[in-house]
Amino acid sequence: MTKANLNYYLYKAAHETIYFAKRCIPSFLVGPKKDLGRDFSIGITTYVGRYEKFFKSLYLALSKYFPEVQLIVAVNGFSDNAVHQKYLERFLKEICVNSTLKHRFILHDKPVGCSQLWNEILGTTSQDSTLILNDDLLVYPYLRRWAESFVWEKADIAILNSTWSNFIISQKVIQQIGVFDEMFTGIGFEDMDYTARAHFAGINLDNVICPYIIHKNHKPEQTSFDGFSGKTWGKFTSINQDYFFKKWQKCEIREGAYIKQIASCVKAAAKQEFLPLKRLPMNGQDNIYYPDRK
Repeated sequence: MTKANLNYYLYKAAHETIYFAKRCIPSFLVGPKKDLGRDFSIGITTYVGRYEKFFKSLYLALSKYFPEVQLIVAVNGFSDNAVHQKYLERFLKEICVNSTLKHRFILHDKPVGCSQLWNEILGTTSQDSTLILNDDLLVYPYLRRWAESFVWEKADIAILNSTWSNFIISQKVIQQIGVFDEMFTGIGFEDMDYTARAHFAGINLDNVICPYIIHKNHKPEQTSFDGFSGKTWGKFTSINQDYFFKKWQKCEIREGAYIKQIASCVKAAAKQEFLPLKRLPMNGQDNIYYPDRK
C-alpha cells in the first residue's frame, strides 16, 4: 500500500467516525438553528407495502426534524384494490388527520409510474428546491444540521449518496429540461432517461454525500406494478426498460451521455420532446388530493 492510499483510508476512517458520532446525537440536542421553510420542500413516494415497516416512522421523523418545511407525500395505487382502499382509510386516520396544512397528500386509487409521482410532487411544491426521498429510509436527527448547512439555492440537480433513490431538483432545472417522462409507467430507468436529458441540455448532475440518510434498499415481494409488468434487475419493471431503449440507443463515448447503471453511453434513438410541468389543483385549505377521482 502506498503512502497516498494509506492517507486516503485514514482520512475516510476519520470521517466515518465523525459521521457515526453525529448519528448518535439525540433529537433533543439537534433543535432548529435556522428557519428552512423557504429553502426547500420534501417529497416522499410510497405505497401500501412499505407503510408499517418504513413510511410511518420516516414521516413522523421528518415531521419532527423539519416542522417548518413543506412535506408532500405521493401515495401510489396497488394491484389489489380492496387491500389498497383499507390502506388509504388507515393512512387518512393515522397520517392525514393529524397533519398540518404545510403537508400535502396525493392519494392514488390506481397504480401509476414513479415518474408521475415525482412530477406530482414537483407540481405541488411551493419552493424552488425539492428534496425527493424514497420511503425505505432511516433518517437521523443530525439531518437537520446537514440541511441547515447545505446551500440549497446552488443545488440545481443532485443525487444523494450516488443514487437516484434520493435527489434534489430545482424549478430552474425543470424549466430547462422538463419533467420526468410519464411514459415510464412503472419504476426504474426514468432516472437514466433524466440523466441523459440533463447531459444533452448541458446540465451537470452532482453527487452530494449525506451520511444522515440510510437507504434500506427494500425489495418487496409485491409492488404497485405487478398487474401490468414483469420485473428486471430485481425490483424494476421491464416495461420501463423496454421504453428506455426505444428512446435511447447505446453509442460511443464521444457521442452520448454516460449512464452508470448500464455502464454505457447513450444517444437519442427518437425525437426528444420537452415535457412541461403541470401544477396540481391544491390550495392551502385542502391538503388532500385524489388524482384518480376527477
